[in-house]
Order: sequence, then C-alpha cells, then structure tokens
Amino acid sequence: MRQRATVFAFFLLVAIGAASQYAQAANLTVNCDRKETIHKAVKLLATTNPQGPNTISVVGSCRENILVRSMDRLTLITKKGASITDRSNGSLAVVDIEDSHSVTVQGFTIIGGGGGVNCGSASVCYLTGNTIEAGGVGVRGGSRSFLESNVIQNGGRGATVEDGSQMFSSDDVFQSNAAQGIVIGDGVYFVASNSSFLNNGVGILAAASNLLLHGGTISGSIGNGMTMLAGSTVVFRDSATVTGNGGDGVHLEDASFAGFQSATVTGNLSGLDVNCAPQFTITHFVARTGGITNCVEPVSNSQLKDVE
Repeated sequence: MRQRATVFAFFLLVAIGAASQYAQAANLTVNCDRKETIHKAVKLLATTNPQGPNTISVVGSCRENILVRSMDRLTLITKKGASITDRSNGSLAVVDIEDSHSVTVQGFTIIGGGGGVNCGSASVCYLTGNTIEAGGVGVRGGSRSFLESNVIQNGGRGATVEDGSQMFSSDDVFQSNAAQGIVIGDGVYFVASNSSFLNNGVGILAAASNLLLHGGTISGSIGNGMTMLAGSTVVFRDSATVTGNGGDGVHLEDASFAGFQSATVTGNLSGLDVNCAPQFTITHFVARTGGITNCVEPVSNSQLKDVE
C-alpha cells in the first residue's frame, strides 16, 4: 500500500514538473478505486503551482474531506460520475474552499459532511452538474458562488448563504430538505434563473437580503413557499410560479418588499397566497399574481404598465 502511494505521488510530481514548462498548467487524474486521493493531489498542487491553472480528473468512489486553501484556477471534474463521501462523521465539509478564486467542482455526487461544499473567506466558486446529498452548500465570508444544473437534496438546509456573500443559481433543483431549500442571510444578494425549490420544509427563507427570481418554481413546501423577514426585498420576473405550498405562497414581515413583475402565486394552502403580516410590509403589482392576498396597495400601482 505504501509503495503504491509512493508511486502515485511520484507520477504526480512528474506531471507537475512537465506542466511547469507549459504555462504552469497541470492535468492530473485520481482514481479513488485504486486508493488514490483528491486530497493528496490538491496538497501537491498547492505546494507546487497554487496559482494554476490546474485540473484534477477524478474516477471512482472517494471517501475523504478536501480542503482547497489559497489556490486559484483549480478544476475538480469527473466525466464518469465519481462520488465523494464524508469521512469525518459530519465534523467537516466534504469539499471546503477557502481564500481561493475560480475553483470549479463539476459532475460529482457529494454525500454527507458538516457541509457538502463550503465556499468561504472571499472565495469564488463554480458548482456545475453535481448532486449534493445531505450536506448542502454553504457560501460565507463575502464569497461569490455560481451554481448551474445541480441537485441539492435530502439535507437539513439545502443551502445557506450569509455574511454579505452572493449566489447566482441557474437551473438548479433544491428539493426534499427537511428545513429550508435555501436560507439567505444578512447582506446577501441572490439571483436565481429557472431554479426550483420543491418539497422542502420552507422553500426560501430570507432575512435582510436581496433576491431576484427569474422564472422557476417554488412548490410542495410543508410551510411557506417563501418567508421574507427583516427588510428583505424580492422581485419576481419571467413567469415565476409559487403554488401548492402548505402555508402561504409568499409571506412577508418586518418592512419586507415583494415586487411581482411577472409571477403566478396561487393554490397555496393557508388561504393566503401573498400574506402581508405585521409590520410595514410592501408589495408592488400584487394583483398580477392571480392569488388571494391581504396586501393593500393603491389600485393605480397594480394597474400600472411596465416601464419600457
């Protein structure tokens, strides 16, 4: 076993040395079914070529926790459906990205952990085409995350974005999470395009944050489809749909605002599709949703045409 690990490390170093002659790019392959590890490959690259670009292609079923710290232009990718499973008994993230820029995680099944993927310390992270089971996604510390075509499911929370961070979500599915599909915390900017929040405890919970939803569906929540707290703002565009949730479709409290440029909010089970709870909540164009509401706004507002 020790000899095999030594041989693997030797070939990694040879690959890195050769790559240094060509624009400092390394392209490595890790086969976890042969007892190779992503952790070891990342550690070697962090020592020899932390600025990248580097690509690690992964094969097999990996059981490990990976820390990417102070590295740029790193891609972890699988073309054959590799998996990464927590081995820390829930104490660590499966993939933890800190103080790093342009780090891509693509195509994996990521299982368990204190977080599935964590993007922290002002990092820039790209998650594409992954299935993240149970651990969820965390974006913190002023980081920026770009998610596309992921399935984030079966956790407590599907995702948590906080501490002034940003998340851009496109064609993602947040589903079957016991608490919230996503929690959007203080000072966060969240944009979703055609992403869906299905069968969660609550679809979206936002506090002191800004949201922009282009299309997509919020449905099947045990509680509210969306809960807006502490002066949060949401704008719905491009035929977003909020329906079939066990509570309100959109629930607003504490000086929160909802603007319905283009949305259908109907068929939610509390009796109110858009609920303006105390106090000082504001809606705009709520009549366009087609749903039942207790929100009051001037008739002229709900009948205004969009500014072209």
